[in-house]
Amino acid sequence: MRGMRSTVTRGMRGIVGGGVLTLSLATAAGAAVPLGPTTIADLVDKAAPAVVNLDTVKRQRNPMRDLDAFFHGYPGTGRGLPSFFEQRGVGSGFVIDSAGLIVTNYHVTKGVSAITVTFPDGRSFQGKVIGQDPGTDLALVSIQAKGLPTLKFADPRAVRVGEWVVAIGSPLGLSTTVTAGIVSALKRSVAISERVEFLQTDAPINPGNSGGPLLNLKGEVIGINTAIAARAQGIGFAIPAETARFVVSELREKGKVERPWMGLFIQVEEAGLRVHEVSPGGPASRAGIQPGDVILELEGKKVSEAADVTRALGDRRVGDKVRLAVSRQGRRQQLILVLGAMPPEVQEPRSEASGRPDADPEDE
Repeated sequence: MRGMRSTVTRGMRGIVGGGVLTLSLATAAGAAVPLGPTTIADLVDKAAPAVVNLDTVKRQRNPMRDLDAFFHGYPGTGRGLPSFFEQRGVGSGFVIDSAGLIVTNYHVTKGVSAITVTFPDGRSFQGKVIGQDPGTDLALVSIQAKGLPTLKFADPRAVRVGEWVVAIGSPLGLSTTVTAGIVSALKRSVAISERVEFLQTDAPINPGNSGGPLLNLKGEVIGINTAIAARAQGIGFAIPAETARFVVSELREKGKVERPWMGLFIQVEEAGLRVHEVSPGGPASRAGIQPGDVILELEGKKVSEAADVTRALGDRRVGDKVRLAVSRQGRRQQLILVLGAMPPEVQEPRSEASGRPDADPEDE
C-alpha cells in the first residue's frame, strides 16, 4: 500500500496470523473508510440501484436514398429505400433526484430521437433530454417516476490521488458492470475539452460506460466516466464532481450553461497567443481586436496558453467587461471587451488538440 499515504489499522477481527487484516483509508476529512473483502461488494449493493442503462435511437437520413433520384428508373439502384434509418447506441447514467433526474454525457444524448432508461431491477422508462452542455460533455435526462434511489456528489476537496474508486455502468451494453481501480491523477488536460480538468483513473472503462459514475468507497460520485485514451490501456478520464455539480445545477434551472465568449480564435506561438480569426460582429470585433494581434495579458495577468484564457473567464458572466493587453505590429495596446454569449456550435467537444493527450469519448 506504499504511495497511497493510507492508514493501516487492525479491526476487532484483525489479528495477524489468524484473522482478517482490515485496511482503513484515511480521507482528507480524517474519517477512515474500511477496506475489507466485502467493501466493494457492499458499495455496489448500495449504489448500483441508482445507476441506469440508456438505450438511444438516432434518426438519420439515408445517404443511399439520394441515388434514387440520380438513377431514377433503374431497378435496384435505390428505389424503395427508406429516407431515414435508425442508429442505436448505449450509454450509462445515474439518478441524482428521486423524482427522476438522471446525469449522463452529452455525447450519449446528442441528436437522439428516443431514450429508454432501464434500472437494474428491470424497470424501464422513456427519457426526455431536458438539458445539455457540449462544453463539458454533460446532459440531464428526466423520467416520470418517484421514489427512485439516488447518488450524491462527493466533496471534491476530499479526492486524492491513489484512493480506491469503483466504476459502474453498461460497457458494450452489459448493464451494471462493476470495475475498480484508483485515482491515477487530478486536473488532467485532455483534448476533448479545454473547460474541464479531468480525473484520471485506471479503473477499466469501455464503450458504453459513458455517463456512469466513478465512486469513492463511500458510494459518492467523484466523477462522471467520459473518455478513454485511444492508444493506451488503463487510462480513463472522468469529469470531476465539482464541475458536474455546477453544470447540473445550471441545466436544471435553464436547460443550458450560458458561457462568456470573446469571439476570436487563437494560435499558440512563441510570441504569445496570436489572434487567427475574429468572428464578424462578435465581442472581439466590437472591441477592435484584429487578426494578427498577439494577446499578452487578460485582466492584468499574462497568458501564454489557450487554457489560460479559458480559466480566466471561468467566473465571468455574459456582459462583463475584461481588459486586454495586445501587441499590434510591435506596439502595445489596451482594449476593453464586453463578453458575449458563446454559440452552441463553439462549445462542441473536440476529439483532437495539439499538445494535449489524445482521448476519445466512449462510443455510446
